[in-house]
Amino acid sequence: MNKPIFVVVLASLTYGCGGSSSNSSSDSNDPSDNSNPGTSYGVVAPYDIAKYQNILSSSDLQVSDPNGEEGNKTSEVKDGDFDGYISDYFYADEETENLIFKMANYKMRSEVREGGNFDVNESGVRRSLYAEISLPDIENSMASSPADHDEVTLLQIHNKGTDESGTGYIPHPLLRVVWEQERDGITGHYWAVMKNNAIDCSSASDSSICYATSYERYDLGEADLDSFTKFDLSIYQNTLAIKVNDEVKVNQDIAYWEHLLSYFKAGIYNQFENGEATAYFRALRYTTTQINGSNDWDISDWKLTIPASKDTWYGSGGDSAAELEPERCESSKDLLADDRDVYHSDINLSYFNTDEGRMHFRTDMGYGTSTQNSSYIRSELRELYQSNTQPDCSTSDEDTSWYLNDTRTNKTSHELTATLRIEDYPNINNQDPKVVLGQIHGWKINQALVKLLWEGEDKPVRVILNSDFERNNQDCSGCEPFSVELGTYTASEEWRYTIRADEDGVYLATHDSDGTNTVSHLIPWGEDYQDKDGDTVSLASDWTSTDIAFYFKAGIYPQFKPDSDYVGEVFDVSFSSLRAVHF
Repeated sequence: MNKPIFVVVLASLTYGCGGSSSNSSSDSNDPSDNSNPGTSYGVVAPYDIAKYQNILSSSDLQVSDPNGEEGNKTSEVKDGDFDGYISDYFYADEETENLIFKMANYKMRSEVREGGNFDVNESGVRRSLYAEISLPDIENSMASSPADHDEVTLLQIHNKGTDESGTGYIPHPLLRVVWEQERDGITGHYWAVMKNNAIDCSSASDSSICYATSYERYDLGEADLDSFTKFDLSIYQNTLAIKVNDEVKVNQDIAYWEHLLSYFKAGIYNQFENGEATAYFRALRYTTTQINGSNDWDISDWKLTIPASKDTWYGSGGDSAAELEPERCESSKDLLADDRDVYHSDINLSYFNTDEGRMHFRTDMGYGTSTQNSSYIRSELRELYQSNTQPDCSTSDEDTSWYLNDTRTNKTSHELTATLRIEDYPNINNQDPKVVLGQIHGWKINQALVKLLWEGEDKPVRVILNSDFERNNQDCSGCEPFSVELGTYTASEEWRYTIRADEDGVYLATHDSDGTNTVSHLIPWGEDYQDKDGDTVSLASDWTSTDIAFYFKAGIYPQFKPDSDYVGEVFDVSFSSLRAVHF
């Protein structure tokens, strides 16, 4: 594959994206400002940005010669070989990390073709393409195009035919997601253009009638061209669902398509003339989720803390964070159950729900109240350890916590394992998306023993441990937190963690979803250990005192304060498995 010379591309693309580096001091060039998604800060190969590597590593890039024959295309990149690839039609902005597709002229394209062909009726597998897209200059791009050619395709589900060799291919996609300038008096909306059959209209006896009757259009809403719009296309057992900004817009049976192998596409495909389109993608990822038909967790072992205050959620109780408890607790608090949607209508967000075999935890960083001894909000489970024959659910006594050597239950090893995926995270200038996903806390101790953090797609998972502690929720001036690093995982990538404590020490690990590529630490009590900075540290032996009780926490606990300026910046993390095991 011939790769373009970077120096030439840099010169043309910096100009083409709307500005040179001489404008970088302007307020309009704030990379977190969604009103200026087209602002450029210098270009890089898209594969250099970690959050795009997952989808690119299994994709082709199909690109047209804009001056060539109408509809031409070439696979410029094949089989995921994107390392270092950059061109005038496919590049990324170094600072905003926007992935940019550009193409001129009618029926020309610059598109990523996801390499995996799949059956839309495959049992137990959900496949999704997620994208966040902006088209800040599309109206100017179409200014010289005829009125009947006034749309651009951004996302597709196409077909390979009935087998991998292409037998039975039809030249029509199942779905195109488009922006259209005008349709039936409606201007500037996104639309889903969906084939309602699997007929090849190009070979039909009356092709004009076939084309006229074979498509449905679904209005996906007015486009705010200067901001990013979220699209989630999912296929699950002969059903196609489309979400736009987290709202379901389409949910259709597509059994008529099940004999065809399908695949996803994303980028720019022009259905207009005499202009050049540019699409900015802030996110683009492809995921597959195994739906095993049974939940790999027991909700009765946990209570849930949410960002809303008791006053807001219950109408009384104060300004501390509200909680939900499982049915066995027989408390006056709201019920926590697998089928519960903990939905806050004022901010149109579910703090917790289960969907197709996954628990979702969400927070909006523009809203919420903190818990005691914290300035941060959370949507997080707290373990309710059943340590006697008739346990209650009160966390004001030790009955819902465990000891390293728990003589009540004869358990001496305590392990939390989770399989999870970062679905969405805030994009805030100068603010890393720090979120705690698993913890060990001591009962009536402010200092967490273990906090496992995800801090962004290009940083290793980090675990913060406290060297020592103070009882009775007291501050600890002599405690020295330290950190160790584990594996690195992008958003949309399924991975696992293990947190274990026993009389030998604390074991910490991350693993790929299949259990491979383990990165681990075993930190003994009271012994010297080397932290991520190369410093000598230790966990005080006092942590093993027989009167110290512990409990696990899991979910999301963002590590920065909510602020009204952050409204709409959401953490969404889903767990397909969560187990606290004591043995």
